[in-house]
Amino acid sequence: MGFAPIISAVGTLAGSAIQASAQRQQARAYDAAAAWKEKNAARTAEVITNTALENQRRRERNAHMELSSARADAAAGNLLHEGSIVRRELDMATRLEDEIANATNAALQEANDTRLQGLYDSRSLRLQADNARRNSRVSLLSGVVGALTAGAEE
Repeated sequence: MGFAPIISAVGTLAGSAIQASAQRQQARAYDAAAAWKEKNAARTAEVITNTALENQRRRERNAHMELSSARADAAAGNLLHEGSIVRRELDMATRLEDEIANATNAALQEANDTRLQGLYDSRSLRLQADNARRNSRVSLLSGVVGALTAGAEE
């Protein structure tokens, strides 16, 4: 057996090992990106949620002040117990409650969408990492097969 087949086998094996190593490194990079995406989406969703809840509290305080102001105006005109004033106040309270609930729900939905998109992106990156790991094993195996084939030719 000459040196040429051995050198060819070693070269084939070394090339496959380098390729496999690069693919494993790529898999680690995908895993790191996936973890970052998921964590970043969760943080962003938490900020959106906290902001939505704080805005809800602020809107509720403003609504109470608006209702108090409307009551004060009605009382100043001695109309507090008149039916149209009571109805106006009830309509205003209902409208304000609806506005607050709609704004809060929209923000919480945005937070949920952000969290889900982060999970989706993370899953996609993890699948790419799995493919890179699989390709790494295939590269090593093909290198071994190539080296054995080169050694068997002699």
